[in-house]
Amino acid sequence: MASPEEVAFGSLLFWGIGMMLLAAGCLLLFLFTYQKRLLQQQLRLRTAETEHQQALLAAIIEAQEGERERIGQDLHDGIGSTLATAKLLVNRLSSQPTPANSPELLALVEELMATAVQDARSISHSLYPAVLARFGLADALQHLVDIGNETGALPIALELHYPRPLPLRQELALYRICQELVHNALKHAKGATRLSVKLQQQGQRLTLSVEDDGCGLRAPAAGGLQPAGVAGLGLRNIDVRVQMLGARLHQPALATPGTHFLIELQTPE
Repeated sequence: MASPEEVAFGSLLFWGIGMMLLAAGCLLLFLFTYQKRLLQQQLRLRTAETEHQQALLAAIIEAQEGERERIGQDLHDGIGSTLATAKLLVNRLSSQPTPANSPELLALVEELMATAVQDARSISHSLYPAVLARFGLADALQHLVDIGNETGALPIALELHYPRPLPLRQELALYRICQELVHNALKHAKGATRLSVKLQQQGQRLTLSVEDDGCGLRAPAAGGLQPAGVAGLGLRNIDVRVQMLGARLHQPALATPGTHFLIELQTPE
């Protein structure tokens, strides 16, 4: 017959084993629940990333189609109409033996052809800036500003501090962003008297700033920035390029009317 001490020890051992099994079961249940929640969270993150990639791809396609449409309009309205007019003048010259005003007509044809050549160069530069590939972003921005100043629409000032050039892919993205912002300002900044472009590189921080003192932008309820009365395709193109670049787009508040875009990019040392 077991002694009371042995009975007490057996009971204590039984309860100890039971508590250990219960603790092990609770631990397994916790690990199972935690693993399940972790897998669900990873699935949600993957789903969100996939949706973001799809939205970005759709935005890229939309931006490309918008650029193709704009190039098509430039070709049709610019070079197309110029060449059509030149063709009419040439037909007029060839239909008559010796037109009385043939020198004037020939001079006009030459002027139209020179305009068509200039338009073709402008469109070609818009498609791919040769200055950027040859000399880098700083010279390409200087060339962009010089062309903008030649139009006389709005004085453009440029400030550059760019000691360490980036890879060509990143420079091209920054150039396209600046090109779109300058184009938007020249076209939509009503009442503006100045336009400022700044490219600053301090350590690992690179900023591209485009600022004018025109009519400014309004922010629609759906979010994002949009010029008053403008479809905003150019701004969507900018947003797509900023995302592809891995940069951030800010619009700092101004004390006076105007528009200020600031693109910030972290670069390797």
